[in-house]
Amino acid sequence: MKLPYSIVAALLLTLFAGCKQDFDITADYKEIPVVYGLLNQQDNVHYIRLQKGYLIDGDARVAAGVTDSVYYPDTLTVKLIPYFNGSPSGSAFTLNRVDGDALGLPKASGTFANSPNILYRFTGALDNTKTYRLEVTNKSNGYKFKSKKNEDSVDITLVKDFQINSPFKAGLAIGLQSEPSAFKVVWRGAENSGVYDLTVRFHYLEFKQSDNSLYRDTFVDIPFLRSYIPSSTTSDLYTVPLTSDLVLGYLANNVKSDIEVIRQFNILKGMQFNFAAGGSELKKFMESQQAQGGLASNEALPTYTNIEGGVGLLSSRYFKQIDSVLLKPEGIDSLACSSITRALKFKNRNGVLCQ
Repeated sequence: MKLPYSIVAALLLTLFAGCKQDFDITADYKEIPVVYGLLNQQDNVHYIRLQKGYLIDGDARVAAGVTDSVYYPDTLTVKLIPYFNGSPSGSAFTLNRVDGDALGLPKASGTFANSPNILYRFTGALDNTKTYRLEVTNKSNGYKFKSKKNEDSVDITLVKDFQINSPFKAGLAIGLQSEPSAFKVVWRGAENSGVYDLTVRFHYLEFKQSDNSLYRDTFVDIPFLRSYIPSSTTSDLYTVPLTSDLVLGYLANNVKSDIEVIRQFNILKGMQFNFAAGGSELKKFMESQQAQGGLASNEALPTYTNIEGGVGLLSSRYFKQIDSVLLKPEGIDSLACSSITRALKFKNRNGVLCQ
Protein backbone atom coordinates (compact mmCIF):
# COMPACT_ATOMS: atom_id res chain seq x y z
CA MET A 1 0.00 0.00 0.00
CA LYS A 2 1.56 3.30 -1.04
CA LEU A 3 1.41 6.22 1.32
CA PRO A 4 1.17 9.96 0.55
CA TYR A 5 4.75 10.46 1.78
CA SER A 6 7.78 8.26 2.37
CA ILE A 7 7.19 6.93 5.87
CA VAL A 8 10.91 6.63 6.48
CA ALA A 9 11.39 10.24 5.47
CA ALA A 10 8.43 11.34 7.57
CA LEU A 11 9.74 9.52 10.63
CA LEU A 12 13.23 10.93 10.30
CA LEU A 13 12.11 14.47 9.55
CA THR A 14 9.60 14.32 12.41
CA LEU A 15 12.41 13.23 14.65
CA PHE A 16 14.57 16.19 13.57
CA ALA A 17 11.74 18.71 13.76
CA GLY A 18 10.77 17.58 17.25
CA CYS A 19 14.21 18.05 18.81
CA LYS A 20 14.34 20.52 21.70
CA GLN A 21 17.02 23.18 21.90
CA ASP A 22 18.11 22.37 25.47
CA PHE A 23 20.16 19.27 24.58
CA ASP A 24 23.76 18.55 25.54
CA ILE A 25 25.89 18.70 22.41
CA THR A 26 28.67 16.83 24.21
CA ALA A 27 26.41 13.88 25.07
CA ASP A 28 27.39 10.39 23.93
CA TYR A 29 26.17 9.26 20.52
CA LYS A 30 22.86 7.38 20.66
CA GLU A 31 21.92 5.03 17.87
CA ILE A 32 18.41 5.64 16.55
CA PRO A 33 17.30 2.89 14.16
CA VAL A 34 14.42 3.57 11.76
CA VAL A 35 12.31 0.63 10.57
CA TYR A 36 9.63 0.37 7.87
CA GLY A 37 8.01 -2.80 6.60
CA LEU A 38 4.65 -4.18 5.50
CA LEU A 39 4.42 -7.98 5.58
CA ASN A 40 2.09 -9.74 3.15
CA GLN A 41 1.17 -13.41 3.40
CA GLN A 42 0.48 -13.40 -0.37
CA ASP A 43 4.19 -12.86 -1.09
CA ASN A 44 7.02 -15.34 -0.94
CA VAL A 45 9.77 -12.70 -0.97
CA HIS A 46 9.58 -10.00 1.71
CA TYR A 47 11.47 -6.73 2.26
CA ILE A 48 12.00 -4.52 5.31
CA ARG A 49 13.78 -1.17 5.27
CA LEU A 50 16.25 -0.53 8.11
CA GLN A 51 17.95 2.86 8.30
CA LYS A 52 19.34 5.07 11.05
CA GLY A 53 18.89 8.48 12.53
CA TYR A 54 21.95 10.69 12.83
CA LEU A 55 23.23 13.86 14.47
CA ILE A 56 25.62 16.20 12.67
CA ASP A 57 27.01 19.70 12.99
CA GLY A 58 25.35 21.18 9.92
CA ASP A 59 22.32 20.84 7.68
CA ALA A 60 20.62 17.49 8.36
CA ARG A 61 18.80 17.66 5.05
CA VAL A 62 22.08 17.86 3.17
CA ALA A 63 23.47 14.91 5.12
CA ALA A 64 20.33 12.94 4.31
CA GLY A 65 21.61 12.67 0.77
CA VAL A 66 24.79 10.91 1.92
CA THR A 67 24.50 7.12 1.89
CA ASP A 68 26.62 6.56 5.01
CA SER A 69 24.40 8.93 6.99
CA VAL A 70 21.21 6.90 6.56
CA TYR A 71 22.26 3.28 5.96
CA TYR A 72 23.96 0.82 8.27
CA PRO A 73 27.05 -0.97 7.00
CA ASP A 74 26.78 -4.76 6.86
CA THR A 75 26.72 -5.10 10.65
CA LEU A 76 23.11 -6.06 11.40
CA THR A 77 21.76 -9.48 12.31
CA VAL A 78 18.06 -9.33 11.38
CA LYS A 79 15.51 -12.00 12.27
CA LEU A 80 11.74 -12.30 11.99
CA ILE A 81 10.48 -14.76 14.60
CA PRO A 82 7.06 -16.49 14.37
CA TYR A 83 4.96 -16.74 17.55
CA PHE A 84 1.85 -18.73 18.41
CA ASN A 85 -0.11 -17.96 21.57
CA GLY A 86 2.77 -15.88 22.87
CA SER A 87 5.54 -18.46 22.38
CA PRO A 88 8.08 -18.89 19.57
CA SER A 89 6.70 -21.30 16.97
CA GLY A 90 8.83 -22.64 14.13
CA SER A 91 12.08 -21.47 12.61
CA ALA A 92 12.96 -17.80 12.47
CA PHE A 93 13.54 -16.08 9.14
CA THR A 94 16.99 -14.52 8.71
CA LEU A 95 17.00 -11.39 6.57
CA ASN A 96 19.85 -10.63 4.17
CA ARG A 97 21.15 -7.19 3.28
CA VAL A 98 20.53 -6.46 -0.44
CA ASP A 99 20.66 -3.55 -2.85
CA GLY A 100 17.18 -2.93 -4.25
CA ASP A 101 18.71 -1.25 -7.32
CA ALA A 102 20.26 -4.58 -8.36
CA LEU A 103 16.88 -6.31 -7.93
CA GLY A 104 14.85 -3.89 -10.01
CA LEU A 105 13.55 -2.09 -6.90
CA PRO A 106 14.90 1.46 -7.14
CA LYS A 107 14.08 3.94 -4.41
CA ALA A 108 12.16 7.05 -5.42
CA SER A 109 14.23 10.23 -5.50
CA GLY A 110 13.79 12.65 -2.63
CA THR A 111 15.49 14.07 0.44
CA PHE A 112 17.26 10.87 1.42
CA ALA A 113 20.01 9.03 -0.46
CA ASN A 114 18.38 6.81 -3.04
CA SER A 115 21.25 4.77 -4.46
CA PRO A 116 22.15 2.19 -3.38
CA ASN A 117 18.70 1.26 -2.08
CA ILE A 118 19.59 -0.89 0.93
CA LEU A 119 16.87 -3.34 2.00
CA TYR A 120 16.69 -6.49 4.13
CA ARG A 121 15.08 -9.50 2.48
CA PHE A 122 13.89 -13.00 3.33
CA THR A 123 12.13 -15.71 1.37
CA GLY A 124 9.38 -17.93 2.74
CA ALA A 125 5.67 -18.33 3.42
CA LEU A 126 4.06 -16.47 6.31
CA ASP A 127 1.37 -18.16 8.42
CA ASN A 128 -1.65 -15.97 9.20
CA THR A 129 -2.41 -18.02 12.33
CA LYS A 130 0.84 -16.73 13.84
CA THR A 131 2.21 -13.36 14.88
CA TYR A 132 5.70 -12.11 14.06
CA ARG A 133 8.42 -10.24 15.92
CA LEU A 134 11.36 -8.43 14.34
CA GLU A 135 14.64 -8.62 16.30
CA VAL A 136 17.78 -6.81 15.17
CA THR A 137 21.29 -6.75 16.65
CA ASN A 138 24.07 -4.41 15.56
CA LYS A 139 27.13 -6.67 15.74
CA SER A 140 29.52 -3.71 15.84
CA ASN A 141 28.30 -2.47 19.24
CA GLY A 142 25.76 -5.00 20.53
CA TYR A 143 22.84 -2.57 20.25
CA LYS A 144 19.46 -4.32 19.90
CA PHE A 145 16.05 -3.18 18.73
CA LYS A 146 12.81 -4.97 17.91
CA SER A 147 9.12 -4.66 17.16
CA LYS A 148 7.20 -4.29 20.40
CA LYS A 149 3.95 -5.46 21.86
CA ASN A 150 1.04 -3.06 21.65
CA GLU A 151 -1.86 -2.65 24.01
CA ASP A 152 -4.29 -4.58 21.81
CA SER A 153 -2.05 -6.97 19.90
CA VAL A 154 0.97 -9.16 20.51
CA ASP A 155 3.71 -8.48 17.97
CA ILE A 156 2.67 -8.14 14.30
CA THR A 157 -0.55 -9.78 13.13
CA LEU A 158 -1.11 -10.49 9.43
CA VAL A 159 -4.03 -8.96 7.55
CA LYS A 160 -6.24 -11.79 6.33
CA ASP A 161 -8.29 -12.33 3.19
CA PHE A 162 -11.56 -10.39 2.97
CA GLN A 163 -14.77 -10.36 0.96
CA ILE A 164 -15.68 -7.82 -1.71
CA ASN A 165 -19.47 -7.62 -1.97
CA SER A 166 -19.77 -5.00 -4.72
CA PRO A 167 -18.58 -5.19 -7.43
CA PHE A 168 -18.64 -8.91 -6.76
CA LYS A 169 -17.57 -10.40 -10.10
CA ALA A 170 -15.89 -9.77 -13.42
CA GLY A 171 -18.24 -8.70 -16.20
CA LEU A 172 -20.62 -6.81 -13.91
CA ALA A 173 -21.89 -3.60 -15.57
CA ILE A 174 -22.28 -0.48 -13.43
CA GLY A 175 -23.57 3.04 -14.03
CA LEU A 176 -21.96 6.45 -13.69
CA GLN A 177 -24.28 8.53 -11.55
CA SER A 178 -24.11 11.13 -8.83
CA GLU A 179 -25.40 10.67 -5.28
CA PRO A 180 -27.76 9.28 -4.09
CA SER A 181 -27.93 6.93 -7.10
CA ALA A 182 -24.18 6.36 -7.46
CA PHE A 183 -22.85 2.81 -7.59
CA LYS A 184 -21.89 1.58 -4.11
CA VAL A 185 -18.57 -0.15 -3.45
CA VAL A 186 -19.07 -2.57 -0.56
CA TRP A 187 -16.60 -4.82 1.20
CA ARG A 188 -16.29 -6.69 4.48
CA GLY A 189 -13.48 -5.55 6.73
CA ALA A 190 -10.35 -7.70 6.70
CA GLU A 191 -9.35 -9.29 10.00
CA ASN A 192 -6.40 -7.48 11.66
CA SER A 193 -6.77 -4.47 9.33
CA GLY A 194 -7.90 -0.90 9.86
CA VAL A 195 -6.99 1.21 6.81
CA TYR A 196 -7.78 0.78 3.10
CA ASP A 197 -6.77 1.96 -0.35
CA LEU A 198 -8.79 1.45 -3.52
CA THR A 199 -7.55 2.29 -7.00
CA VAL A 200 -9.80 1.88 -10.04
CA ARG A 201 -7.82 1.13 -13.19
CA PHE A 202 -9.83 2.53 -16.09
CA HIS A 203 -8.93 0.90 -19.45
CA TYR A 204 -9.61 2.67 -22.72
CA LEU A 205 -8.54 2.65 -26.39
CA GLU A 206 -7.21 5.52 -28.48
CA PHE A 207 -7.71 5.77 -32.24
CA LYS A 208 -6.19 8.14 -34.78
CA GLN A 209 -8.93 10.42 -35.99
CA SER A 210 -7.44 10.59 -39.49
CA ASP A 211 -8.04 6.91 -40.34
CA ASN A 212 -9.65 5.41 -37.19
CA SER A 213 -6.69 3.03 -36.72
CA LEU A 214 -5.86 1.83 -33.21
CA TYR A 215 -3.22 4.10 -31.73
CA ARG A 216 -2.93 2.86 -28.15
CA ASP A 217 -4.45 0.43 -25.64
CA THR A 218 -3.93 2.23 -22.34
CA PHE A 219 -5.37 3.02 -18.91
CA VAL A 220 -5.45 5.57 -16.11
CA ASP A 221 -5.44 4.73 -12.39
CA ILE A 222 -8.12 6.59 -10.45
CA PRO A 223 -7.24 6.87 -6.73
CA PHE A 224 -10.68 6.25 -5.27
CA LEU A 225 -9.65 5.79 -1.61
CA ARG A 226 -6.33 6.73 -0.01
CA SER A 227 -5.52 5.76 3.58
CA TYR A 228 -9.23 5.39 4.28
CA ILE A 229 -10.01 4.61 7.92
CA PRO A 230 -13.66 3.51 8.29
CA SER A 231 -15.54 5.47 10.94
CA SER A 232 -17.98 2.69 11.78
CA THR A 233 -17.30 0.78 14.98
CA THR A 234 -20.52 -1.23 15.00
CA SER A 235 -20.23 -3.08 11.69
CA ASP A 236 -17.43 -4.53 9.59
CA LEU A 237 -19.33 -3.98 6.32
CA TYR A 238 -18.12 -0.79 4.60
CA THR A 239 -19.90 1.13 1.84
CA VAL A 240 -18.64 4.10 -0.20
CA PRO A 241 -20.15 5.64 -3.38
CA LEU A 242 -18.32 5.65 -6.72
CA THR A 243 -19.72 8.89 -8.08
CA SER A 244 -19.72 10.07 -11.68
CA ASP A 245 -18.08 13.33 -10.59
CA LEU A 246 -15.13 11.42 -9.15
CA VAL A 247 -14.59 9.24 -12.22
CA LEU A 248 -15.26 11.87 -14.88
CA GLY A 249 -13.48 14.61 -12.96
CA TYR A 250 -10.32 12.55 -12.58
CA LEU A 251 -10.32 11.60 -16.26
CA ALA A 252 -10.81 15.23 -17.28
CA ASN A 253 -7.87 16.34 -15.15
CA ASN A 254 -5.48 13.50 -15.97
CA VAL A 255 -6.12 12.50 -19.59
CA LYS A 256 -4.78 14.97 -22.12
CA SER A 257 -7.19 16.28 -24.73
CA ASP A 258 -5.88 15.70 -28.27
CA ILE A 259 -7.65 16.83 -31.43
CA GLU A 260 -5.98 13.99 -33.37
CA VAL A 261 -7.26 11.24 -31.04
CA ILE A 262 -10.66 9.59 -30.50
CA ARG A 263 -11.17 7.38 -27.44
CA GLN A 264 -13.36 4.46 -26.46
CA PHE A 265 -14.02 2.64 -23.20
CA ASN A 266 -12.32 -0.78 -23.42
CA ILE A 267 -15.21 -3.23 -23.07
CA LEU A 268 -12.85 -6.23 -23.03
CA LYS A 269 -10.76 -5.03 -20.07
CA GLY A 270 -13.20 -2.62 -18.42
CA MET A 271 -12.24 -1.35 -14.97
CA GLN A 272 -10.08 -3.16 -12.44
CA PHE A 273 -10.89 -2.54 -8.76
CA ASN A 274 -7.65 -2.91 -6.76
CA PHE A 275 -8.14 -3.07 -2.99
CA ALA A 276 -5.39 -2.91 -0.37
CA ALA A 277 -6.02 -3.51 3.34
CA GLY A 278 -3.42 -2.24 5.82
CA GLY A 279 -2.77 -3.61 9.30
CA SER A 280 -3.91 -2.20 12.62
CA GLU A 281 -0.41 -0.78 13.29
CA LEU A 282 -0.55 1.14 10.02
CA LYS A 283 -3.95 2.51 11.03
CA LYS A 284 -2.48 3.81 14.30
CA PHE A 285 0.37 5.46 12.45
CA MET A 286 -2.04 7.19 10.07
CA GLU A 287 -4.24 8.34 12.97
CA SER A 288 -1.21 9.79 14.76
CA GLN A 289 -0.29 11.71 11.60
CA GLN A 290 -3.83 13.08 11.28
CA ALA A 291 -3.81 14.12 14.93
CA GLN A 292 -0.84 16.40 14.24
CA GLY A 293 -2.89 18.57 11.90
CA GLY A 294 -3.47 22.08 13.20
CA LEU A 295 -1.14 21.72 16.17
CA ALA A 296 1.56 24.27 16.88
CA SER A 297 5.15 23.00 16.98
CA ASN A 298 5.23 23.10 20.78
CA GLU A 299 2.02 21.03 20.93
CA ALA A 300 3.09 18.26 18.55
CA LEU A 301 2.22 14.76 19.67
CA PRO A 302 4.72 11.88 19.55
CA THR A 303 4.66 10.05 16.23
CA TYR A 304 3.32 6.51 16.55
CA THR A 305 5.99 3.82 16.53
CA ASN A 306 5.94 0.13 17.31
CA ILE A 307 9.71 -0.28 17.36
CA GLU A 308 11.38 -0.74 20.75
CA GLY A 309 14.87 0.79 20.79
CA GLY A 310 14.16 2.81 17.66
CA VAL A 311 11.36 4.43 15.68
CA GLY A 312 9.27 3.27 12.76
CA LEU A 313 6.51 1.00 11.68
CA LEU A 314 6.22 -2.73 11.06
CA SER A 315 2.77 -3.84 9.98
CA SER A 316 1.07 -5.95 7.30
CA ARG A 317 -1.17 -5.66 4.24
CA TYR A 318 -3.31 -7.71 1.86
CA PHE A 319 -4.27 -7.09 -1.78
CA LYS A 320 -7.43 -8.08 -3.61
CA GLN A 321 -8.92 -7.18 -6.98
CA ILE A 322 -12.01 -7.52 -9.15
CA ASP A 323 -11.30 -7.46 -12.88
CA SER A 324 -13.29 -6.43 -15.94
CA VAL A 325 -16.03 -4.32 -14.38
CA LEU A 326 -17.94 -2.76 -17.29
CA LEU A 327 -19.99 0.39 -17.82
CA LYS A 328 -23.69 0.24 -18.61
CA PRO A 329 -24.66 1.82 -21.96
CA GLU A 330 -25.88 4.96 -20.19
CA GLY A 331 -22.55 5.11 -18.34
CA ILE A 332 -20.69 5.01 -21.66
CA ASP A 333 -22.95 7.84 -22.86
CA SER A 334 -22.16 9.87 -19.73
CA LEU A 335 -18.43 9.37 -20.39
CA ALA A 336 -18.85 10.56 -23.98
CA CYS A 337 -21.39 13.35 -23.56
CA SER A 338 -20.81 14.85 -20.13
CA SER A 339 -19.62 18.45 -20.17
CA ILE A 340 -16.81 17.29 -17.87
CA THR A 341 -15.25 14.82 -20.32
CA ARG A 342 -16.66 15.73 -23.73
CA ALA A 343 -13.35 17.34 -24.77
CA LEU A 344 -11.63 13.94 -24.41
CA LYS A 345 -13.72 12.64 -27.34
CA PHE A 346 -14.88 9.28 -26.04
CA LYS A 347 -17.30 7.35 -28.25
CA ASN A 348 -20.84 6.83 -26.97
CA ARG A 349 -22.73 3.51 -26.86
CA ASN A 350 -23.27 3.69 -30.64
CA GLY A 351 -19.57 4.14 -31.36
CA VAL A 352 -19.80 7.79 -32.40
CA LEU A 353 -18.93 11.11 -30.79
CA CYS A 354 -21.55 13.24 -29.09
CA GLN A 355 -22.59 16.25 -31.15
